[in-house]
Amino acid sequence: MKRSLFSLLGLLFVVVGGFAQQISNQGLFYLDDLQYHQARSFFLNRLKSSPDDVRTLCSLGDTYLYLQNPDSARLLYQKASTIDPKSPFPLIGLGKIALFKGDHTGQLDFFEKARRLDKKNPEVYYEITQGCFQFARKDTATGSRYLAQGIELNSKYAPFHIAYGDYESMRHRYGAASNAYDRAIYFDPNCAIAYRKLGIIHTLARAYREALNALEKCIEINRDQILVYKNRGDLYYALGRYPEAEKSYQIYLERAEITYDDKERFAIILFFNKKYAESAKLLEEVMKQNSDESVLLRIRGYIAYETGDYANGVEYLAKFFKIHDPEKNITSDFVYYGRLLQKVGKDTMAINNYNKALVLDSTKTEIYEDLAKLYASNKMHNEAAAVYKKMIANGADKVNTYYLIGKEYYYQSEIYNVKYDSLMRMQETSKIPFADSASVKAAKFLCLQKADSAFTNVSVLNPQYAGGFWWKGRMQSRLDPDVQTTVGKEAYEKALAIFSAGDSVKNRKAIIECYKYLGSYYFLSSERIVKTDKKESEVLKQTSIEFWRKILLLDPTDAQALDVFKKLKLPLPTAN
Repeated sequence: MKRSLFSLLGLLFVVVGGFAQQISNQGLFYLDDLQYHQARSFFLNRLKSSPDDVRTLCSLGDTYLYLQNPDSARLLYQKASTIDPKSPFPLIGLGKIALFKGDHTGQLDFFEKARRLDKKNPEVYYEITQGCFQFARKDTATGSRYLAQGIELNSKYAPFHIAYGDYESMRHRYGAASNAYDRAIYFDPNCAIAYRKLGIIHTLARAYREALNALEKCIEINRDQILVYKNRGDLYYALGRYPEAEKSYQIYLERAEITYDDKERFAIILFFNKKYAESAKLLEEVMKQNSDESVLLRIRGYIAYETGDYANGVEYLAKFFKIHDPEKNITSDFVYYGRLLQKVGKDTMAINNYNKALVLDSTKTEIYEDLAKLYASNKMHNEAAAVYKKMIANGADKVNTYYLIGKEYYYQSEIYNVKYDSLMRMQETSKIPFADSASVKAAKFLCLQKADSAFTNVSVLNPQYAGGFWWKGRMQSRLDPDVQTTVGKEAYEKALAIFSAGDSVKNRKAIIECYKYLGSYYFLSSERIVKTDKKESEVLKQTSIEFWRKILLLDPTDAQALDVFKKLKLPLPTAN
């Protein structure tokens, strides 16, 4: 785009020379709303009936100056001056052309001559001020000087305060600008343009409620305006209220002279409103005129992802990054590129882009989640766990995220377990150094400890969630296979209580797992003391058998439970 996507600030400084006139005509409204071709048509038609109207000639001259046609503007100002040599407004127009051309001396000469012709007319000072403020080549020093003279002449003249607000806006002093627009409204309660500009300032300041109130008041005063609907659309866009943004832009586009910039903005709003097909169609129209404009490629790439066109999406964004200013990249550029790359199987590049996104905005938990899942899918579970930890630091739900961390460490322990078994087989055949398998075993043990710690956090944060206790029990079954402690037993007992109180059919497999651990726990405990305390050993053994019996009542085909009953030579249980 040739300017920022929603360049609110640039719209603050458009107050046409005719605003201060006490003549109400549609042509001046067109100018104020940046509809220069419609304004030109209006003023040309008006001149057909009133060819010697000086103010119309000057307004048409202003229109040509906005259209970057200073020669036509000069002819009109000169004609108006010939018709009425005592009118200051043609001289002001000629001063605008001198400023446009960079002729500072000529500009000052024309402006001063105009002032002397009508020293007591506040509109003269206002027109000169706006001539210095409103075009691409500005002279804020001269403009502010005439503005100060005008305010001294008539401090209650509302347009002066609008001009002063514009001046402060150019200096990025938005608080002072807001106060100036408020003063304009105080002196002219029906000043629609002051409300519009106040709405823009509030939007820039992220005072969205005040911004919306000001823009709605502007529309209430004059519903036939054009630009205010775009301003309101931009505000709704900033609020993420995309359907309302779309409606406001539709009103604007129905009335405006539609430019490619307008189409581009509307296409982006349609994208955020999830109207991908309509957005893509509009962008294709714009791209026919400028296929290399980076922002168009950006949104086209976004749409490609949302519509499943992944290969083309990668091409769009690859080209986007080649031509776009790197200093102006935004977080979503890297997020969408990462997602597209992931979809076409380029996981390493996707990981790189997710990390770039997090450099720009470390608070986006959804990016962490995408990155963690990508690490996990590539069996990089330690890296995934580290990303989930950053999610917690940035406000993610702790219960769910600690649960995910625990599982990632568990999956990493399984990788080490497979590697350990492989090394042990090699050790038996090739007699490799024992230290190789010992280091892998230690790494596996460390992962299990980290997983256990994460699931402990889950159970502490939400004692009503069975999953935290269930997974902690699983980790303890690996950390303490000989049941030297009661930690695993206690975790499974708490999980069992919660599972049993819930949907027993849905939780059947989880309940059976709890029974198996507890059955094994009591059997091993029985075996450990059989020589020292036979009576207590028998009690523990019977407790173990009871758990295995419960398993067979839930699942008569469970192989492990059947094997226990076979080895103990016990009759199979029957349902009562």
